[in-house]
Amino acid sequence: MNPNLHHYNPFVSPGSKFIGYHRFRGTGSTQGESTIPNLNPVLSPIKPLKMLRINASFSSFSPNGDFIAFNPNFDTNSGVKVFKSNGSKRWSLLKGRTAFYNAWSPTEKHVIYTSVGPIFQSAKATVQIARIKFDPSDLNGDGGDVKCDVKILTKEETGNNAFPSCSPDGKSIVFRSGRSGFKNLYIVDAVNGEFVDGGLRRLTEGPWIDTMPSWSPRGDLIAFSSNRHNPDDVTTFSIYVVKPDGSDLRRIHVAGSEGSDDVDRERINHVCFSEDGEWLLFTANLGGVTAEPVSWPNQFQPYGDLYVVRLDGSGLRRLTCDAYENGTPAWYTGGEELDMERLCLRSEDADELSGEFEEPHWISCDI
Repeated sequence: MNPNLHHYNPFVSPGSKFIGYHRFRGTGSTQGESTIPNLNPVLSPIKPLKMLRINASFSSFSPNGDFIAFNPNFDTNSGVKVFKSNGSKRWSLLKGRTAFYNAWSPTEKHVIYTSVGPIFQSAKATVQIARIKFDPSDLNGDGGDVKCDVKILTKEETGNNAFPSCSPDGKSIVFRSGRSGFKNLYIVDAVNGEFVDGGLRRLTEGPWIDTMPSWSPRGDLIAFSSNRHNPDDVTTFSIYVVKPDGSDLRRIHVAGSEGSDDVDRERINHVCFSEDGEWLLFTANLGGVTAEPVSWPNQFQPYGDLYVVRLDGSGLRRLTCDAYENGTPAWYTGGEELDMERLCLRSEDADELSGEFEEPHWISCDI
């Protein structure tokens, strides 16, 4: 076998005469190259709903739905990228800096908010909320680097500030901050940040993790993930909503009655509102792990399927059921319906597979 390519998932034929296995068939293989398109249509169990899988994380649609901002990965050169919502043409913003989680301003087609700094770090690690401003006319031609102005909205000494979400009027940003020693939610001025009097106020407080907020399209609620029901467990999160003034905070139960064991084992993250504000879309482990992790060494599901639920916790529907981690969802907010038949699925800007990934050391640890 080729020592430079991965071979895994061995299986034996009836009669034990042959052994089969999975092998990467991309670059370095004599059997053709493999690429991942920017967008890929996915079947939905709900007929009116159309789904697209993006080969990236933290997607955010522009106000008119023409473009999608995303993070290709979380290394030091990832920055923010933008491509057309039909899957073609790709541009780079904030190149050469680590960035994650993007929120396009709902009122400005030339402004994107993001988190600048390392992901998955402690409350005191330096991560800042950034406002990226660029010329929309630069999103033309064949792609490339786009010049942009970057304005930091949070103070460097305040620690881990991340996961921005913009209010419908474009005036405020809700985000998660570790400045108190715990990760709670704050609201900051969307243009001048916390560098002006009254530019910052605290929304939630407590010795737990409140994170990944999403402002409703009507502006009346902010949804977020939190482990405040069990602060000692940093792996179980549930959905909460709160008004922008901090009142009427409540938990939304989506997997059973309050206090049940199943509810307290939920891992719900990346919650966001539908365009009409009536539904919540989120990623969760409610269906368990679909595939045996050993058989998908580079696609293990810490939580892995998408669901929708009404604000009162009713109408729970599962949207995905496959062996991959489906996460960081976003609703398409454009006025015109995307033409699923005309998506650019094999553009020259697609990502080429290398057949390389870090070995899953977690499956070889001592028990």
